Amino acid sequence: MTINKIFFLAAALILTFTYSASGHEKKWPGKRLEQSWPSVQNFTSKQISLTPTQISQLNSVGIKIGSEDRSPTFYFAQAKDTSSDRPKTIGIILFIDEYGANGKMEISVAMGADAKIKKVDIWEHTENPSVAKDDFLKQFIGKTSKDSFIESKNYQPIADAMKASEAVARATEKALKITNIVFEKK
Repeated sequence: MTINKIFFLAAALILTFTYSASGHEKKWPGKRLEQSWPSVQNFTSKQISLTPTQISQLNSVGIKIGSEDRSPTFYFAQAKDTSSDRPKTIGIILFIDEYGANGKMEISVAMGADAKIKKVDIWEHTENPSVAKDDFLKQFIGKTSKDSFIESKNYQPIADAMKASEAVARATEKALKITNIVFEKK
């Protein structure tokens, strides 16, 4: 085997590993979707690449868009429309990665058709367990992209997990604002 072939194979393996290991949307998150919105029978998805203009708009309102955020996958919650028997989109779930004091946290944010938070879940993290409990997460329910996510003013952080609490607030705000910019009415 020549040096070029070995180099090519090594590069291909590295790229394959990088692609498959990055991001949480490479596999269908069925169980997580069902747990985030148990009353929904069907989910569909669409991955969208943010445009430079959208990224600039998000940056201008204080939302930092990292490389993982540039191509979000939106999971559309669907229910049967009783008047037509056709599926009707009733909301969206978006997974966001943010960083607490101990590393990456995978957070899902479920938003209704009214653009309000319906539920926030934390799936993977190495933070204080209190940050993933309903007592903390339920305070984000009902918030919209117009709400402020300033600690102590609009949410009560966990004293032993300030950075993790801030990460959840950032993820929630980021999910709302990305969704708002992508699906804004023209």
